[in-house]
Amino acid sequence: MNTTSREYAEALFELAVQSNLIRETSDGVVTVESALLQMPEYRALLASPAIGKKERLAALDQVFRGKIPDILLGILGMMVSRGHVSALKGMVRDYEELARDYRGESVAVVTSAVPLTEAQTVALRQKLEKKFDRKVIIQCEEDPDLIGGIRVEVDGRVIDGSIRNKLEEIKEVMNS
Repeated sequence: MNTTSREYAEALFELAVQSNLIRETSDGVVTVESALLQMPEYRALLASPAIGKKERLAALDQVFRGKIPDILLGILGMMVSRGHVSALKGMVRDYEELARDYRGESVAVVTSAVPLTEAQTVALRQKLEKKFDRKVIIQCEEDPDLIGGIRVEVDGRVIDGSIRNKLEEIKEVMNS
């Protein structure tokens, strides 16, 4: 974990809590991340030491003023001023983690060999919410190498019910 990005995320989160703008700030963070992914040249401009700080801050203000909360714009301005634009991706990730934890939510990354049906996803979400006693957001991924079954990662814990994992366990037992 990058401490610079974490410090910005924590500062932003504290401001969001104090201003009661946690959800709005989360939405703003997604807006900023999306804009910077779609316009890498804009991100390069914000990070460029060859361009004056005033011009970079004006460019930031021009694109985001009125579209994101002022507290987020202020943190972004600080990052641009201090040459920390490279910490933005980590700050976004860390802020979202703090906001989800505050809301009592977890993200479950579910990897399966084939796409899960809507019914399977709903049933899995319900089981995970009961197990972890919090709201769970499901992010599905596919990996044909799993052969069958699923692998779930929630809050750093892994539940591996894939056939590939079962075969690996059998292989270890046979080789010992």
